[in-house]
Amino acid sequence: MNRRSGPWVLRILFVVSLVVALVAPSTASASGVSPTTAPPPSDPSPTTTEVVVDEANPFLPEDRDLTTCVGTLERPGCGSTARGGWHQNLVAIAMIGGLLIVFGRVAWGVRRSQKQRTADNAGD
Repeated sequence: MNRRSGPWVLRILFVVSLVVALVAPSTASASGVSPTTAPPPSDPSPTTTEVVVDEANPFLPEDRDLTTCVGTLERPGCGSTARGGWHQNLVAIAMIGGLLIVFGRVAWGVRRSQKQRTADNAGD
């Protein structure tokens, strides 16, 4: 880290920590669990060996045989509407934006060094 990038890294870390601090309490309170209090003790009940099978999995097709949907790529008619949404789109946008910033910065640095090299060669 050099003199010019140091303040920017600190600013970015500050903004990220501020966002996490503001979002974390709201998600904990939305789930109904306070982050500072422990859940009340429950009545001990005997353990059972029965396994409850939940047949309402939103990620599995209900009208198709599951073996026809197994593969590397998702086949038509095997997906569900429960997958994706704006959360997945936001993550994809953030990843693509980060890649654009990184590759843009690398390209800018390469151009700058090439200009410096040609200016140094022209001065000799």
